Amino acid sequence: MTRESEFSGEGSKSGLSIGQMSELTGVSRRMLRHWEEEGLIYPIRGLSNYRQYMQDDVARLERIVTYREMGFNARQIKALLNCKAPLALDELRDQRSRIEEKIQLLRKAADRLNRLITLADGKSGNDLAVTKTGQEDQYFSEAYERWGTSRQWLEYAERKASRFEQEQKKDMTRLKDVESELAQAKRKGLPPSSDKVLELIDEHRQALSWFHVTPSMHVILGRMYVADPRFRRHYEQLEPGLAQWMLAAIETAARANGIDPATAKWE
Repeated sequence: MTRESEFSGEGSKSGLSIGQMSELTGVSRRMLRHWEEEGLIYPIRGLSNYRQYMQDDVARLERIVTYREMGFNARQIKALLNCKAPLALDELRDQRSRIEEKIQLLRKAADRLNRLITLADGKSGNDLAVTKTGQEDQYFSEAYERWGTSRQWLEYAERKASRFEQEQKKDMTRLKDVESELAQAKRKGLPPSSDKVLELIDEHRQALSWFHVTPSMHVILGRMYVADPRFRRHYEQLEPGLAQWMLAAIETAARANGIDPATAKWE
């Protein structure tokens, strides 16, 4: 059905009903009523108070649909319909700028989403970062094999995908600083149960920023620091016996939180 054929028949002076207008333009009856409430269109009312749309209403509605598809709201559309070309052109340019800004934001969101999918799927993406090492890829693959189906893996991927490289370096610096303080505390002869050490142990748990680590999960990680040769070597280089000393402190902190280290679980 075309505008011309709809208005060319006998009796067309009475205009179109809301159903005919909806069929002709593809705009739902609900939306036609809504735009009428917003003051965008003004159908006349017949003797029975039924809406009647004339040919000018169809032309106006076509303009409304065009502006709506460009992202304008009802207030902006109303202003555009009633203003002269120079003012309308300024508004159109402003809207283009707003849309371009949204496009940039959506592109950034898409990039982060792609990175999240890549990480969650067990791919480190290090082939795009020349500063990364093969050893880091190996650690990443091993971690995915061990925890790839866990909730924490997805949380890790979310945080890694949402943080810039500078922020990730900051996280690593924070962890290294806490580890250094723990090494110094052991070197000074502080017992694992001392208040100062327990305070540092809690800071260490919170510095493990890849995902939320509970005191119970910290116990599991502490055992891994002792059992895994690479982790044990890392802590031994900071201070001989540090891994075992940290595990004792972690278990003490767990008890203080009402957790029996013997039954600690990966939550």
